[in-house]
Amino acid sequence: MLHDILHFFGRAICHQIEDRSLQASGETLSICARDTGIYIGIFSTLAYLHLFKRKAKITIPSIKISLFLLLLVVPMIIDGLGSYIHLFESNNARRLVSGTSFGFGLPYFLYPLLSANSLEASSEPVIKHGRDLFAPLFLSCGLGGLVFWEWLPYYLLDGFIILTVIVWFSLCASFLFSWVDRTWLRSAFSIFCGLIFLTMLSLLHGLVSP
Repeated sequence: MLHDILHFFGRAICHQIEDRSLQASGETLSICARDTGIYIGIFSTLAYLHLFKRKAKITIPSIKISLFLLLLVVPMIIDGLGSYIHLFESNNARRLVSGTSFGFGLPYFLYPLLSANSLEASSEPVIKHGRDLFAPLFLSCGLGGLVFWEWLPYYLLDGFIILTVIVWFSLCASFLFSWVDRTWLRSAFSIFCGLIFLTMLSLLHGLVSP
């Protein structure tokens, strides 16, 4: 049953082609290698920011750092587009790395905007020191290695990935409820909205898939 639930939510965001997906404990993960990388990157940066920046007055990165983070999108574009138009054949290792590179930078733009202080002149860029960039990067690399070499049990790994998917969509949905004053109520609305959206996407995917 848990396996079916994980694959149901994975279907909301992924084609779930088996030979483009990684495995753990002999089971295929609920999302492909590229999407697995994206959410490993998202988790690593989100975890760091929530642990060390949640009480700080932060805003989005500086222009120079933002341009660097945008460059991290390029590997996935090249790998995905090159594979799609048959310029070269990709593999799961490349998909995982390029996906991680893409996902790693996203929370640096989203997370600061969740704070009411993000637009204040006194707020500091979310990336102020080298550790703000390299600590999540090392975590991403470590998690990517654990996933690629199948060193984590299936349910732990797949559950962690799908939970990250739900958290990410819930954070995106939280902007719809910025008017709600109580944090716990805003969080509840956001999670509910994220789950409903993913459920609808999964059902729609199920209808249109052969």
